[in-house]
Amino acid sequence: MKRAYPHALFDVNKGKCRALLALFNPFREALGVMASHWRLRLLHGDQPPKYVGLPDNRRVAGLSARQMRSVGNMTHGMLLSWQALLEDTVRGLINHSSLTSWEKTVLNRVNVRHAWWAESLELTWTPDDNGELRPAGRKDTFIVTLPVEPELLKLSRRLAKHAVKLNPYPDLRRTDTLILDSIVAKPTRPETGNPRVAWWVKISTLNTGHPVNIPLKPNEYFEREYAETLKQGGGLCGVIQLHHADDDTLLISLVTDTPDAPLRDHGQTIGIDFGMADALFATSSGELLGGKMLRDLRSLDQRLNEQAAWLQRRGIKPTRDPGYRKLQNRIRSMVRNEIGRQLNRLANRKGEAYIRRLILEKLDFRYGGMSRRMNRLITRTGRACLKQRLQALTEKHGIQVTLVPPQYTSQECSGCGYVSKRNRKDRSHFSCRFCNRKLHADINASRVVKSRSSWQQPDNTGPQGRRNTFRMLDLRFRQRWNIRPTQGTDADVTGAPRVAQTASSNGAGRENGICA
Repeated sequence: MKRAYPHALFDVNKGKCRALLALFNPFREALGVMASHWRLRLLHGDQPPKYVGLPDNRRVAGLSARQMRSVGNMTHGMLLSWQALLEDTVRGLINHSSLTSWEKTVLNRVNVRHAWWAESLELTWTPDDNGELRPAGRKDTFIVTLPVEPELLKLSRRLAKHAVKLNPYPDLRRTDTLILDSIVAKPTRPETGNPRVAWWVKISTLNTGHPVNIPLKPNEYFEREYAETLKQGGGLCGVIQLHHADDDTLLISLVTDTPDAPLRDHGQTIGIDFGMADALFATSSGELLGGKMLRDLRSLDQRLNEQAAWLQRRGIKPTRDPGYRKLQNRIRSMVRNEIGRQLNRLANRKGEAYIRRLILEKLDFRYGGMSRRMNRLITRTGRACLKQRLQALTEKHGIQVTLVPPQYTSQECSGCGYVSKRNRKDRSHFSCRFCNRKLHADINASRVVKSRSSWQQPDNTGPQGRRNTFRMLDLRFRQRWNIRPTQGTDADVTGAPRVAQTASSNGAGRENGICA
């Protein structure tokens, strides 16, 4: 597991700051040129190279050969991340389409090869016992090579174009963070015990043969984490991050590399729902966490909209105002810190509260009773932060994280499985029309999320997810209560319309204790 820890610079003179700031423009130019070259190869159907560089070993003015290698590694890492995201998007489009099984198999193999724009392509197959072709493995002796049909290649290009619209090609010319390899940046401990300087970072500049030594202020949190990393057999990663903030300040982040923790083999399973009604999220154990932050966000929501309206009346774009951007950054930091704090509290529980597994749904932060402007800001920040934090829970603490279908979690009763819009009276209260179960709406949703951990299916995550989940809920309800689900008089209900009467006639009414 790799993790970056920002450090502030300590008493750096203006000359050193100018030398570091001068790196950004040539680095950005080189990143843009290399990314364009990589994209051209991808559009021509060629496999992108393992190392990204410029043809004929050309250099961008001002950068040395070592710096160009560092730029190439940085470009390669960023584009691989984008390529993986594009592959996941295309895979979802293929799996949730109405294509035949054979067409899906071929397109998925083209997708794995990243040959979306290839004019011609051949794939290897082997016949199974029934005479049908399947993808050839390494141990297969009889292999058949067949070209991919032009119609499928054309369809692959169309799917890739649509995926690129959803995930635009990254513009590396606008990056504010440089990832410098050890060949151009090297952190070391100070030889003398100066308590005001924790690290020295030697960075190569545009002036060949004249690197700068940057002192970093101590970071107590990093020092604790770094000591723990050393105990686990890890250490510093071979890169540092140089970040140029909006207020022209510079930050240097040291990156640690820690071995992944083994998965936990005991403990309880917890379902989590990000309801945004009375708290940030609720757990299946009946807890509401992050309520104070949600109240603070609602107060900041009014301030954010008032400031935006004031700027718009004066013809000023809000995102160009330093005060507005500062308020946005404050909100982002608040969301990141609270999500991280609450998840760390769950991960560090001991005894009977020890957690082995977390069950979550596809997250949505929009339903907190706030404006569209605030919802957009929270959603973008929360999703990115939560994805990173959940990955850290698995890598650092060994907690298994499972995503389940999100459809109808707010309408389904955690006791009997009855689904109806009328079950949820408002954002906070839930009352089942079948078994009369009453509890907090977000806690009920978290228990529903936990109950779905046993039937997670890929086909419940795409455009047809609502329909597939609908069928699954109907099947579960029918198997449990021996009642044929119908939509009869109540179009939004998956269970029987007159459930109390029907259930009693089948011996499964409230009197017989449907749920506790």
